Amino acid sequence: MKNKRSFRRVIMRRFIGCTFGIALTLLVLELLYGLLTWKNGMNFAELASSPLAKGTESLQITLSVIWILITAAVYFIGIVLFGHGINRKLMEPVRKMEEGFKAVTSGHLNTRLDFETETEFAEMRDAFNYMAQRLKNAEEQRMSMENERMQLFSHIAHDLRTPMTTISGYAGALAGGLVEEPDKQREYHLAIQAKSGQMNQLIDQLLAYSKLGAPEYKLKLAKVDLVELLRVSCAALFGEIESKQMSLELQLPDQPVFYIADPLEISRAIGNLLTNAIRHNPSGSLLFVGLTDEPSRITIHIADNGAAIPEAITGNLFEPFVSGDTSRTTSSGTGLGLAIVHKVMEQHSGGVSVIDAVSPYTKEFVLIFPKG
Repeated sequence: MKNKRSFRRVIMRRFIGCTFGIALTLLVLELLYGLLTWKNGMNFAELASSPLAKGTESLQITLSVIWILITAAVYFIGIVLFGHGINRKLMEPVRKMEEGFKAVTSGHLNTRLDFETETEFAEMRDAFNYMAQRLKNAEEQRMSMENERMQLFSHIAHDLRTPMTTISGYAGALAGGLVEEPDKQREYHLAIQAKSGQMNQLIDQLLAYSKLGAPEYKLKLAKVDLVELLRVSCAALFGEIESKQMSLELQLPDQPVFYIADPLEISRAIGNLLTNAIRHNPSGSLLFVGLTDEPSRITIHIADNGAAIPEAITGNLFEPFVSGDTSRTTSSGTGLGLAIVHKVMEQHSGGVSVIDAVSPYTKEFVLIFPKG
């Protein structure tokens, strides 16, 4: 790696080098020119100051003019070489940086500077490349967020269309007097109620997801007993677990395990995972809920023995409107549950993942809360 030199040092080195080169060139030329005049019976040292023998005045003037022209030519060449060196060392990087800034301003964010230099321009070049990369990353992130936003709107419209169509059709039939049987009317009313609940659930989940993604949102942190939080979450869903004749295995520490967290959001994340396990697995399935307290982290485990998640969607399972079902259009879920879990864990500087579980279970969701 070359040592970095300042602009001043580069200019001084060039100036001294050119001055020394001019002096050395003139010295050599002076010796050669002295030999030339000596052969013509003249003293070069006295060529321009002392009159010589008669008949040599014109020759003396000619030789003096030639020497002046040679001296001027040497100085001119020295100055040109000095300017060329300064231009190559200083002005060329300036020109390339100017072109780079114009390219980035025009939107060409792949522009990078690759000129070699020993001066402070090396730091400027690296800073420019870093800036260009940051701008490119920011633009890619903006496009990704814009694409995600458009997909979000598309999925919302898709998931609202079906229940809205059902509600509109059933309500129109009831309002138009097309359904006269009381049992049929009750069936239509229950369908309208169910579809309305589905829409409300989607809207609630969407509001929760949007709130967690807002920069101004702040968690309401408190000292939370995660063991008790898991017990309460399981108890709140115990009716659904029993109605589907599922077996729940709890492996929780006897002592409290405290963590600084937002109890409402953690309960929401745990509830979403448990709800998914209950609703998207057949009756009689096995459920497992556990907690391990390690020196560096606290881990919550929620596993079941239902169908494995397809590998094709494992990588983006925690994105909005991604479902582990074969077809999300046939699922009663909103497609936002796991995305909310991911957001909640991000807010707590933790993480969520899905792994293969130990038999008799097939898949396991893991919530990790780091310590320290």
